[in-house]
Formats: sequence, structure tokens, C-alpha cells
Amino acid sequence: MAGDAARLWSALVDVYQPVLRDVVADLERDAGIDSGSYSALAYLDRASGRLRIGELHALMRVRYSQPGLSRLVQRMEADGLLKRTVDPTDRRVTTLMLTRAGRACFRAARAIYDTALEEHLGSFVNAREAQSVTAALTRIAAARSA
Repeated sequence: MAGDAARLWSALVDVYQPVLRDVVADLERDAGIDSGSYSALAYLDRASGRLRIGELHALMRVRYSQPGLSRLVQRMEADGLLKRTVDPTDRRVTTLMLTRAGRACFRAARAIYDTALEEHLGSFVNAREAQSVTAALTRIAAARSA
């Protein structure tokens, strides 16, 4: 049974890494956006365009240290994709807000992202296989977060 988990993990990594590499390459080439900026925009979009910087860091902490995330946010703010504001309920907290340009950038990049995922991942499985794998991974994610 323990060997099953190791084989499952290896299979996930064997698929995840090359798919991610190809999707990121498509994003950079066709949307002109790096994967870190895309991820931050996606998290902001899911949060209705507003997140505390600490919440974004919690979501992206595997990829970014606190200083690294601060540099990403500064770059995205300079590019006009988001703006930082002081939280009116707690002035010690910085809130990030998606700008109109950030929303437009995300929509354009999302179309490229979805197409790249279909090409580099979805085209290799049928609908039933995709549903089965998705159900299993969703169940694992829910159990781990409980």
C-alpha cells in the first residue's frame, strides 16, 4: 500500500512538471505574462478582486518568500495590474486590489492558459478519465484541509 502512494506521487510529478513548463512557456510567449503574475491575478480574481497581502502570501508561499512576494507585488503594481491600499478596518494591513488593466490582462491570459492546459494535459485523457482523476484529487484535497 505504501508503494501505491509513492507511485501515485511519481506519476503526478511526472505529469505536473512538464505540463507546467509548457503552460508557462505558452503564457510567457502568447500573453506576455510570467507564471507568478498569472497566479497572483488568478487568486485575486477568485477573491472578487481584493485580498490582503498576507492571504496572497499564504496561497503562494510555496513559490515565494515574503520578500519575493513583495517584489512581485511591486512589479505588478508598477505594471498597473493591481494597487495596494491600506485596509480601513486595520491600518497595519495592506490590501491588494485588481485594477481594470489587471482584469483585462487576466482574462486574456486565462484564455491562453485554458488552451494550453487542453493542449498539454486535457488532450491526453477522455472525459471519464478526467472526471475520475479530478474526483480522487478533490477528495484528497478536501480530506487534507479538514
